[in-house]
Amino acid sequence: MPSNCEFVHELLDHAAATWPDGVAIENRNASVTYPELRGIANFYARWLGEQGVRPGDRVVVEAASTVETVGIIFGSLAFGAAFCPIHPTTPAKQRRFISEHSEAALSIHREDGELVAQNASGTVRVPGVDESLAGAANETRLAELCPDVIPEDIACLIYTSGSTGLPKGVTCLHRQVVFAVKAIANSLDYREDDKIFLGLPLSFDYGLYQIFLGIQTGATLHLADPRSAGLSLLKELATTQATILPAVPPMLETLAVLARKQAGSLQSLRLITNTGAAAARATVQDLRSSFPNLRFQLMYGLTECKRATICPPDADLERPGTCGLPLRGTKIAIVDDEGRPLPAGEVGEIVIRGPHVMAGYWKDDEETANRYVLRHSTMRELRSGDYGWVDADGFLYCQGRRDDIFKQRGFRVSCSEIEAAACGLKGVNHAVLVPPAEKKPSVLFVGFDGDEFDVISRLRDELEEYKLPGKCISLPEFPTTPNGKFDRKALKALAHQ
Repeated sequence: MPSNCEFVHELLDHAAATWPDGVAIENRNASVTYPELRGIANFYARWLGEQGVRPGDRVVVEAASTVETVGIIFGSLAFGAAFCPIHPTTPAKQRRFISEHSEAALSIHREDGELVAQNASGTVRVPGVDESLAGAANETRLAELCPDVIPEDIACLIYTSGSTGLPKGVTCLHRQVVFAVKAIANSLDYREDDKIFLGLPLSFDYGLYQIFLGIQTGATLHLADPRSAGLSLLKELATTQATILPAVPPMLETLAVLARKQAGSLQSLRLITNTGAAAARATVQDLRSSFPNLRFQLMYGLTECKRATICPPDADLERPGTCGLPLRGTKIAIVDDEGRPLPAGEVGEIVIRGPHVMAGYWKDDEETANRYVLRHSTMRELRSGDYGWVDADGFLYCQGRRDDIFKQRGFRVSCSEIEAAACGLKGVNHAVLVPPAEKKPSVLFVGFDGDEFDVISRLRDELEEYKLPGKCISLPEFPTTPNGKFDRKALKALAHQ
């Protein structure tokens, strides 16, 4: 990509010029080339303007794995608006919170199977991909649609679980996203002839960035049905002839089980990347045994900086437990509780510095000040809340978190958010969540004020499916500490006994 590329939508302009016949995106039903995708983005940019969206506005997008979603994302960017992707299963209550908190000018979602857009004036139908292709202007560069956009403008708000129980909007500027895409692509072994199998949601930054990485490298992105990440995963990978699988640990575990039954049935897959939580070494070894030509690149990151470290291919074989080296042009430091740097081999908090550190949290100056620290320079550092150590060669090894945020099914989840949702149910007066440990699921302890009921079933109306606890246990009385707080250590022991 040219060094003068400053905006996220310019990635697509460059791809359309560089690979005019290259397939950008495909699914079971269709495929579009890079110029066609740029044309679709042109169409949606103009359509957004017709709906009253203005440069600088926010557009909330239900990020289903469709060509329309990708077109709307790039259309928003080209028009000078910021997009805000949300998971298709996001409950209506949380959807409203995100729309109101982000001050969205337009909210796009599905009603009765139809894509609609809602603003202050009402609801309108969103044109489908066939209409956008018919009305596309393939030759118009996206960068020409809104020449007043600057690299410091917001490209997207990505909402992630917060320690207060409400999601936080990570503010991502164009220059930060572009730097992250370049740096990640420089470290990952993605190629022009690759096909990326995406079974992750586009609301998850790991899934979202596969769009940008595919466009950056000229690869084809296969948008898979999210259900294909289950028992049909091996079959889907073989059918699509995918070469790259971005995965989270549950996907790897499923694939390992399937591979043991059908070893040798997958010839095309050459690379797996993993983040969202540490991949179990035994699972990775099983997959290597089943597919000898398969390589792994293990990674570490968080939405607030996108990606912090990436392993060179198969570097974990020589350095078990590592999650890689810092991206080029960035730094990792390990600090003690006072913020003082620690030497190699000592465990402390992971602090990340570089142009990929995002701008902070939307409308939350206090939390931004807590996590993004200006120290000895003009560039802010990100206090990750994760703990780990680096070896003498700079490879990072993660040890885990010390707050109530944890990873479940590859997503970041907040204990406080789930507890608040449970306590919001009529009849529940206490709720404490114990995060998952090793292969044991998360456990929600609840105290009822009256008759008991199925808490997890009712939480489905409040939370996304991936946030639901694995198990719920009713307690007549909760253990407490001398300070009168719930004794989480005692509950953890009870949950995992």
